[in-house]
Amino acid sequence: MTAVELLKEDHQELINLIGELEAADDETETGPRDTENFNRLNEAIKLHIRMEEEVFYPAMEELEETRDLTREAFKEHQMVDHLLAQLSTMSPNEEEFQDTLSELRDAIERHIEEEEGELFPKAEELCGQKRLNEMGQQMVWMKNNSRVRAATSRRG
Repeated sequence: MTAVELLKEDHQELINLIGELEAADDETETGPRDTENFNRLNEAIKLHIRMEEEVFYPAMEELEETRDLTREAFKEHQMVDHLLAQLSTMSPNEEEFQDTLSELRDAIERHIEEEEGELFPKAEELCGQKRLNEMGQQMVWMKNNSRVRAATSRRG
């Protein structure tokens, strides 16, 4: 799986997880499932950001054609981190949580649109299949390693 394919899969997963949390708006109190969904979203976003910032973006910054797009993406990540920090202090059934979640969805959708519409096509054109596969392998390793750590910490 190439880096682009893996990141696109992640994008879809993030939107799906946000959708699950948006459904908590109708509930009178936050249940364990809502908290679990937020924790899954939080972990998924942080891992996705880490993979992009440690593997994909450094390769894109080397290329003049993608340098500005990459710098903008770093800034978008800071906004997402800020919104996640705000959300972590709230309860999923609160109106304020849902408003902030809506901001997060908008920020992520804009980010996805820019990456999938501009950055990924340029990466596919400029990096070549071999390099995208190598980056994809690094990202899969990071994901697998992260899951092992998460499972271990839950047991411990």
